[in-house]
Amino acid sequence: EMALRQLWKGEFANVDLGSFQPRAQNTLAALPAGVPFHRLQSLDDAWPAKGKTTFGFPQNLGYQFRGYDLDALRRPTFHYEYGAVKVDDRFEDLTDAAGKAYFRRTLRFTAPEGTAPFHFRVAAGTKVVATGPQAYAADKLRIRLIASPAAVLREGEVLIPLTLPAGTTTLTLDYQW
Repeated sequence: EMALRQLWKGEFANVDLGSFQPRAQNTLAALPAGVPFHRLQSLDDAWPAKGKTTFGFPQNLGYQFRGYDLDALRRPTFHYEYGAVKVDDRFEDLTDAAGKAYFRRTLRFTAPEGTAPFHFRVAAGTKVVATGPQAYAADKLRIRLIASPAAVLREGEVLIPLTLPAGTTTLTLDYQW
């Protein structure tokens, strides 16, 4: 679905007979299912979701997976396209000055001239609130926008409206839970 889906602390995962379960269940933080970017006509529009008959999802929304690279520490950068926009989606585990772990996500967009505006669905949950300037909480997940336009809150979601200039634009955010 071209989206980061879960974050957790601790050991990686158990894989058994095709099922994949994170080992650290008590530190699990869920991110929104579905696609990360979409062109909403209005903030009242529903975010697209995969249904039983949407077999082309997410390709039918303009997504194409283009592979990934691993850095020296084997952390991935995923490459995909959303329409004409090329996206490099990098994830990095870090520790703050107090020793608390967090996750930094850096998205690099390469857009042609005249790219239509769209939204990035940063987080979703049953309780979504602003906790400070450029800071939000969605259930137990805390998000801090570093290099980003201001977010828009709507019921159960944190969205960032994006209007990209031609060339490269970087968006950086931190996840903590």
